[in-house]
Amino acid sequence: MKVSVIIPVFNRAQLIAETLDSVIKQRFVDWECIVVDDGSSDPTVAVVSAYAETDARIKLFVRPDARLKGANACRNIGLEEAVGEYIVFFDSDDLMTVDHLSTKVEAIERCQCDYVITRTDYFNLATDRLNAYYRFDEFPITPYNYVAQHINWLTYDICVKASLATSICFNEQLQSGQEYNYFSKLVHLSCNARFIDKVVTLRRHHEDSIRSKLKTDRALSTSFFRVNWYTYMDLLPVAEPKTLRVFMVRCMRLVYSSRSILIPERLAFVREVFKVYGLKGFYFVLMVFSLKLFNKGYWFLQQLTK
Repeated sequence: MKVSVIIPVFNRAQLIAETLDSVIKQRFVDWECIVVDDGSSDPTVAVVSAYAETDARIKLFVRPDARLKGANACRNIGLEEAVGEYIVFFDSDDLMTVDHLSTKVEAIERCQCDYVITRTDYFNLATDRLNAYYRFDEFPITPYNYVAQHINWLTYDICVKASLATSICFNEQLQSGQEYNYFSKLVHLSCNARFIDKVVTLRRHHEDSIRSKLKTDRALSTSFFRVNWYTYMDLLPVAEPKTLRVFMVRCMRLVYSSRSILIPERLAFVREVFKVYGLKGFYFVLMVFSLKLFNKGYWFLQQLTK
């Protein structure tokens, strides 16, 4: 088996068929498509099961109750079950162009690299906002450039050697930003990658994204904090100090802007603040103290993050 396509799905009975049709229509035929259901309450499982009955390359798995709910666990299950030489992540509501897999496989083998990155564009929204992701002509692929978001890509843009993709996993504690966490770990394992300037994924625009469901500013700030904090901890043994500092600066600014952010592992976080900033870490303590008493603290934030 050459390629394993991994698709997490939840309540997409009206859309998953169109996605699977786009996989079946691929010019490249040596693939398996692993669909992992996240506990759908609509007929999603029945729809995928019908496809699996007619095409053995489509394989349906259901997330066990013992695993945390979410796309992260589903993608991890897909990685555990995959037998392909290469891994392609995809979403249950988007579409592949007919040359999606062939473009990726040909490029990764021609370039002899660990992964390739392609382009995505919307098929139901007129916008060029995704262009800001693909600034590979300005910035090389390095851990720092990805972490700092000088470069970026979407989950389904990438095709990775399975030996590399399965050596890390998606953080199942995160409800959003999980792709950023995963790819931050990926670039620290290898930057032997190539950008292929071609659109091979057609993205569906939705108004009800996870991030839009995080309605309050506090919830949104807490979500961003968790992404940066957990990614910092995941990369602590391998990342350069300037890269780790990117995460800590973001965390500091989120603490300041939200005032009452819910910090997981509070003592561990304070300990890492002092580890990164040394004695300047006292500015963090003073900032939090000033916020609680006077609703001020910007001067201390400037001293800490500059």
